Amino acid sequence: MAIWTKAAPGIRYREHRTRTIGRGRNARPDRYFTIRYTLDGTPWEEKLGWESEGWTVTKAQKKRGELLDNQQTGKGPTTMAAEAALAKELRDRPLTTVDDLWLRYFDSIIAVNNKTNTAREKQRMWKHRIQPKIGTKAVDAVTEADAGGIVTAPYKRDASDMVIGGKGEAGNLYRLMHHMFTMAIAWKLRDRALGNPLEGLDEPKTKRRVRLLTGKEIGALRRALDEAEEEQSGAPQIVAVIRLAILTGARIGELLNLRRSEIRRDEMELHLPDTKTGFSRRPISKAALAVIDSVERMPGVEYVCRSIVDPTKPLLYDTVEKAFRSITRNAGVPGCSLHTIRHWFATMTANSVNNPRVGMALTGHKSQVAYMNYVHGDKEQARALAEQLAALASGLTAAEPNVIKLPKTKKG
Repeated sequence: MAIWTKAAPGIRYREHRTRTIGRGRNARPDRYFTIRYTLDGTPWEEKLGWESEGWTVTKAQKKRGELLDNQQTGKGPTTMAAEAALAKELRDRPLTTVDDLWLRYFDSIIAVNNKTNTAREKQRMWKHRIQPKIGTKAVDAVTEADAGGIVTAPYKRDASDMVIGGKGEAGNLYRLMHHMFTMAIAWKLRDRALGNPLEGLDEPKTKRRVRLLTGKEIGALRRALDEAEEEQSGAPQIVAVIRLAILTGARIGELLNLRRSEIRRDEMELHLPDTKTGFSRRPISKAALAVIDSVERMPGVEYVCRSIVDPTKPLLYDTVEKAFRSITRNAGVPGCSLHTIRHWFATMTANSVNNPRVGMALTGHKSQVAYMNYVHGDKEQARALAEQLAALASGLTAAEPNVIKLPKTKKG
């Protein structure tokens, strides 16, 4: 009869009479390990294997802990037999490729949660960066090296191999793939034991680019818009979108999708049903309303800034962006994007009112933290304040010190 020895709580072993492990003086009997625990109120014992096969007390404890955790959480196999059956199922199932994962991810996640421009950008990264590298690979076969190669591919390096560009694209690729493979594990398309191939990689970080337009630059942009309108070098609705961005600080996508029915003239507001933060009421000025009215209406067309090709659809972002690049060149305003206008508007708003809630009503932010992320220091105001403080300091130096002299007293 085999003699069993308790090695640790829930762990025991028996030694073989003739089978040994080690050599020479270090040779000793091979040990066979089992684990014991309670399953659904019933005492349960699982066979593990021989020490010569790699089993140790520590490894047995870890396996027992995993099975007990699975009982508590309701996730994963609770017996060695169930674990073996799951492993066989994973081995026998058809290999799902990353192409298959992408189709499900796009339909279930991107198409449901992302705006059109975001979805288009993710499709671009998939088509040009990810699919050519791992599209035909089985989801289970993707390694950290595969993922790392895709993430670092956009990097631009100098002669000393220092990264000098491409971190923005790399960061976007990291976040997209990380979530894709997180969902692959949740959907049981990738073995949980393999983990997320992005988990061991550092997410590329970029310094937030700060570009605040000056009042002179905004003036130059407005003059360039006037010239474009006079010369009829661009469609009126394109000029109108950019003018509205300057006057309202709205996101370009919100203006492109603005419908006539969303304009509340009696309240001087735009009622936008589907913004980044949900439904939003935006106060507008008479000047902004005049810009809207300057765009000729077409019967049966709801969009204020309708498409040039198909009036039943809104202008495309790419169309406005291309025209804006030409306008910034003519205005002599480098390094300016459409979104830079929103940064300028938010900063000017914050510098004009003490209550951030008032500014948030204009920009459409729901979170004060998000609102403040868009706010930059106004250099002109900062320089003016520096001059004021310098003048104050000079005045203090020149002024007579206000000191009261006390009479001397005799010691004693």
